[in-house]
Amino acid sequence: MRKLRVTAVVLMAIFGAVVAGCGDSGGGGGASGNEPATLKVGVIPIADVAPLYVGIDQGFFKDEKLTIKPQLAEGGAAITPAVVSGDNQIGFSNNTSLLIAASKKLPIQIITQGVLAGKTEKEAWADLMVPKGSPIKTPKDLEGRTIAVNTLKNVCELTIKASLEKEGVDVDKLKFSEIPFPDMNAALESKRVDAACEVEPFVSQAKAAGSTGIDPFYVKTAPDLSVATYFTSKQYAEQNPEVLKRFAKAMNKSLDYTQKNPDAARKVLSEYTEIPPEAIAKIRLPKWSSNLNKDTIELQAELAEKYGLVKSKPNVDELIQEPGS
Repeated sequence: MRKLRVTAVVLMAIFGAVVAGCGDSGGGGGASGNEPATLKVGVIPIADVAPLYVGIDQGFFKDEKLTIKPQLAEGGAAITPAVVSGDNQIGFSNNTSLLIAASKKLPIQIITQGVLAGKTEKEAWADLMVPKGSPIKTPKDLEGRTIAVNTLKNVCELTIKASLEKEGVDVDKLKFSEIPFPDMNAALESKRVDAACEVEPFVSQAKAAGSTGIDPFYVKTAPDLSVATYFTSKQYAEQNPEVLKRFAKAMNKSLDYTQKNPDAARKVLSEYTEIPPEAIAKIRLPKWSSNLNKDTIELQAELAEKYGLVKSKPNVDELIQEPGS
């Protein structure tokens, strides 16, 4: 997902936290049975996490005696160690980052769906954009070109390579440059890069400036690709199974409700993001569902090994532990 990375420095910090004892096992959420609990949830201020806020507004978490306190962060570089250390009980991350973390034996587990890519290109909210007047007309034209990604060796590279390889592109000839999402359109217009891995609201902004999308990489990697999920630490899961069951019940209800009520999603976006109101009204929203779509996470694990993001394929069955399943 976005600005999510698991760097060597971050991993060292996480292991340090583990050695130190993983922090407070409860972290404010250590309730058992049906007792009230407070959960700090690490999230990024993007459209993907709208169902969490919708669930708060609709009282779905309150119904489960849960108080949710979103903890805004720029990406997984902050969220993952906060969850492992116990500072946050739950976090939101793209699955590629979680698979990389799992391959390094970090004590985390996926508990619910977060966001899906969409079933068809018509539903796609992510696209590979090329600037107005670009000589790149087909995916094959990208060979030897430079593509902006928000994080090197992560979900953008993985899905772009998987998608373009299906189009006969020699992905070994692709070049990648790390540029934050908000800066990608400027990089396109100035010709610093030839193409950019973009998501909403930046896709809509790019198209308004005359850019063209040529590869909806998430959808083309797999229909309804599970892009990101909510996760917790294994220690918290072992000590608070009933709390996680209640969180999963409320979160899944929120995911399905938000998908059926897009106006509820657009309403909360103004509460926690800096997306302008006019953009909120126009952007193509992500797809949400309580279905974890495990097969597409398994696919990403295989692709992560294929493209060298991990040394060996992580065990997806161990990584995914849906509460109550």
